[in-house]
Amino acid sequence: MSDKLIEFFEEILEKEPGEIKPDDEFRNYEEWDSLAYISLVTKIDEEFDVTMRQEDFQLMKTINDIAGYIQKVQAG
Repeated sequence: MSDKLIEFFEEILEKEPGEIKPDDEFRNYEEWDSLAYISLVTKIDEEFDVTMRQEDFQLMKTINDIAGYIQKVQAG
């Protein structure tokens, strides 16, 4: 799952493959902004059928945090 999320981040932030790591704090990327946020949560909803609440997303710092959240929601 982290690999798919990394692909999303690479596409949204226009990064080269391998530039983004699962433990990166994604908000530290200078390209990260509100449009990137909207694009990411839309892709997560479409790909994983998980709707992320903004309150929950604000608590996440890394791509691994997002992956863990998705797995937890999918597990019910």
